[in-house]
Amino acid sequence: MRESVGWVELVVALLAGIGAVACWNMGVRTTEFPAVPDVSPAYQGTFYSGSWIALAALAVIVAGLLIVDGVRRVRTEESPPTR
Repeated sequence: MRESVGWVELVVALLAGIGAVACWNMGVRTTEFPAVPDVSPAYQGTFYSGSWIALAALAVIVAGLLIVDGVRRVRTEESPPTR
């Protein structure tokens, strides 16, 4: 039972990592502006959405915690002590 919970945590951590990448990609928008003759050259602007970036960071933190606990559950053979 303990080992199967560890494997489930590792799978959920993988999904959280994929979600973090998706959130990061949603949070970064790049816009290209054409050149205006005799006024300005062409340039690129990048907009960062703080809420998407924060959600990506939270997903990375959750994935990291799940990986640590999942590996501990899979690699530990004895059952935890009970009182």
